[in-house]
Amino acid sequence: MQIYLDYAATTPVDIRVSEAMYDWQKSFFGNPSSPHRHGQSSKIKLEEVRDLLASKINCQSKEVVFTSGGTESNNNALIGACLANKDKGNHVLVSAIEHPSVLDSIKFLEGQGFEVSYFKPEKNGEIDLQKFEDSIRPNTILASMMHINNETGSIFPIKEIGEVCKQKDILFHCDAVQAFAKMYLNVQELNVDLMSFSAHKIYGPKGVGGLFIRDGVLLEALSFGGGQEANKRPGTENLTGIIGFGKAVELMENHITEWREVKLIQKYFESELLSKIPGLKVNGDSANRSPYISNLSFVDFDNQSTLLKLDMAGISASVGSACSSGSIKQSQVLRGMNLPDAIINSAIRFSFGRFTTKQEIEQAVEIILQVLEK
Repeated sequence: MQIYLDYAATTPVDIRVSEAMYDWQKSFFGNPSSPHRHGQSSKIKLEEVRDLLASKINCQSKEVVFTSGGTESNNNALIGACLANKDKGNHVLVSAIEHPSVLDSIKFLEGQGFEVSYFKPEKNGEIDLQKFEDSIRPNTILASMMHINNETGSIFPIKEIGEVCKQKDILFHCDAVQAFAKMYLNVQELNVDLMSFSAHKIYGPKGVGGLFIRDGVLLEALSFGGGQEANKRPGTENLTGIIGFGKAVELMENHITEWREVKLIQKYFESELLSKIPGLKVNGDSANRSPYISNLSFVDFDNQSTLLKLDMAGISASVGSACSSGSIKQSQVLRGMNLPDAIINSAIRFSFGRFTTKQEIEQAVEIILQVLEK
C-alpha cells in the first residue's frame, strides 16, 4: 500500500464531493449564461456556491470570481492589478518564498518595466514586520505574501502586514491556497484587497479556484471573449467543478477539529523521527506553523535520491512545490530563508490531511528509517 503524504500538492477528492458533482451532472448541464430554464437552473446553483465562498471569508458575493485554480488567480491578481494601477507607481513588494505562480508573475511584471523588491524571511521562516515596512517605497503600488507557506507550513502575519499596506495606501494580495477553509479567514480583518484560493487543496476537484477582488479594486483583463464573472474572467464557468468546490467547503465546516487532529499526526510524526534520527532538522520549527506540513532535512542524505527511494518503498512525498511539471530542483523557499545548501539539498516535504491515519504514520516512520539505513 502506498502511503500518501503529499497533501500540500493536492488532496484526495472526498467521496461526498464526487457524489455531489455526479448527482448534479445527471440532471443539469445548462450553460449559466443561457437565458432559458436549463441555463438559469445552472446560474442559480453557481450563485449559491459563490454566496457560500463569500460567507467563508466575509465578503460580498460579487467580490468572488471563479477561476481555474490558484495559479490563474495569482496571475490575474498580480498582473491585472499592477497593469491597471501603473499610473500610481511601478514598484512591487513580494516575499522571496512565494509559490512559483506568484514569482513568475512578478518576473513578467519586471519585464514590463516594474521594479520589484524581494524581502526575505528570517532563517526560522518568520517575517520581520519592520523590515517589510522599511522595504516600502513612495512608488510602491502592491505587496504580495502568502498566508501559509506551501513548503514549510509557516503561517505569516497577514493581518499585521495588511494593516501596514492599508496605512501606506498600497494594494495587498494574499495567496491563501494553503489556508482557505482550513483556518478562520476574514478579509475585512486581514485588510487584504486580493486573495487567491483553490478547491483541490481542500478535498475538492482540480481545475477550479477563486479570487477575492475587493470592490473598487481595478484589474486589467488578461483574457477576452465573454462577459462571464462580471467581465473579470471570461469563459463558460466550470460548473461541475464549482459544485464540487462548494461541497468541499461545506465539508470543511469542522475545520477547527480537523486542524487539531492533523496537529496530533504532525506532532507524532516529527517527534518519532527526531528521537530516532540524529541531526534531523525540522525547517521552520520555531515559527507558527500549519499542522498540515512538515519540512524535514535529513542532513547528509541527498533529497532527490531519498525521495525516489521513499516512493519505491511506499511513501509519496515531495521536495517542494508540485507546480514545476514534476521537476526536482533546489527549493526556492529554503533558499529564500538563507538556509545552507546542506539543509536545502536534504529537505523533503511531508504533508498530511483528513485521511491520514496514525497507522500510516507509524508505517511511514519505519519505512523512512529503513530507507536511510540502506
